[in-house]
Amino acid sequence: MGDVSTVSSAYQAMLPKWLRIQTLLDGTDAMRAAGETYLPKHEAESDLRYAERLGGNVLFNMVDLTLGTWVGKPFMNKIRYSDDFSPELKDLMVDVDLQGNDLWIFARDWFREGVGKAFCHVLIDFPRIDPQGRTAADDAREGVRPYFIKVNPENVTYAVSERINNKEVLTHVRILETTTTMVEWEEVSTVQYRVLDRVLRPLDNGQIVVKVHVGIWQQQEVEVSANSKKTDVKWVEVDGWDMDIDEIPLVTFYAARSALMQGKPPLEDQSTLNIRHWQSNSDQISVLTVARFPILAGSGIDEDETGQKTVIGPYRALTTADPQGEWYYVEHTGAAIQAGKTDLDDLEARMKSYGAEFMKARPSRETASARILDSAEATSPLQDAVARFNDAMMTALGFMAKWLGIELNGKAEVPTDFGQLDANDLQTLDAARARGDIARQVYLKMLQQNGLLPNDFDYAANEAALKKETVTNVRPAQEQRSEGPDVGAGKPAGSVPVES
Repeated sequence: MGDVSTVSSAYQAMLPKWLRIQTLLDGTDAMRAAGETYLPKHEAESDLRYAERLGGNVLFNMVDLTLGTWVGKPFMNKIRYSDDFSPELKDLMVDVDLQGNDLWIFARDWFREGVGKAFCHVLIDFPRIDPQGRTAADDAREGVRPYFIKVNPENVTYAVSERINNKEVLTHVRILETTTTMVEWEEVSTVQYRVLDRVLRPLDNGQIVVKVHVGIWQQQEVEVSANSKKTDVKWVEVDGWDMDIDEIPLVTFYAARSALMQGKPPLEDQSTLNIRHWQSNSDQISVLTVARFPILAGSGIDEDETGQKTVIGPYRALTTADPQGEWYYVEHTGAAIQAGKTDLDDLEARMKSYGAEFMKARPSRETASARILDSAEATSPLQDAVARFNDAMMTALGFMAKWLGIELNGKAEVPTDFGQLDANDLQTLDAARARGDIARQVYLKMLQQNGLLPNDFDYAANEAALKKETVTNVRPAQEQRSEGPDVGAGKPAGSVPVES
């Protein structure tokens, strides 16, 4: 039968992927807390030995390092606004979520979550007010305005869409939320569902309009029947209202989409390798613990005449009555240690390659010079993800404009003209400049796009500084030519070299 807490099949398929990636992102403590989920016990391993092995393990968090690199590349520069970007919206971008975060900070967090887990959402909300007799001037005076709420993928448990007017439109969405209130001296957390439905509402004049109904569902005790005193805990709608908008204002950024609310996280394969590294590292630490302590062994050793076991320690002499008996140390050969190190090194190299591939430009049949100069041919999966993110961000801003009753003009975008030049690319670029194949401004622009020059690099100021340096360098050479009696002796006039 199900109820509001029933999750979709898409959610069921994605949840294990999200949990694995999120646990890795949360670090060593989270991986230890997950216990046997990601670090199985060995056969016949005691609880004490397992607890020691688990507690001594430290995560080499390549997933977090990789995600940070992916996000840092496009967001090393601020969001660009076109000159014709809607001024009414531009004023709201300094605090886009009513929590003090500007659009750049909010977008970075949204992009990070989406790239890490295949997709992430933003709910464009509006303060709940009585619309009767209100004007836009009232909203402006009271600071009533739309704002962004980031919704992690784990919190959208169900979604349904329909194709309306050749466009995919959400018709039903369930969002899992937790609210916290203060009751006397303590916090009380309540789990609830925010349900958004696209509904038809009749007006007094007989017309039908599209609205979005918001329902808040919580668990409450209800009577099983009117004639029974028995109660049961059920999900009930405790609050509800209609939004004055005709679409569910939830926008999803897909880094990799396969279906509605489904996709393959770019970090999925790397996360599997990272867990394998976590397991191998645990074994490696255990092997090192054993190898560092040689085992004292003996042959022809019996209990002493009192029946007691042989005691080993300071001020103790080890003896045996057997002429053939002996004491000796058994030490690890180290082969297992080297094998474990090789395994860890291999896993780390493979994890790094996954991160690099996502930022690597696609192969091109053109020359190296053409490839590094043609951004269209050198787009990477990361740049593709940024382009999709910009589309999602503009859709979210469109909802904000719709709330305000204005048209969305212009563009706001995260720069996609970034790349990753390697040593060979830089050498090719330098050679092209030296041959005069490209202009100096193009050369500098390429350096800027690849993070080798700051985003606020001033080309005009650089040109002025270069001209000043040229004048400064030429003047001493001219003075030396005119004042030095032996300068240029035996050579034609004007043959003295001039620095440039």
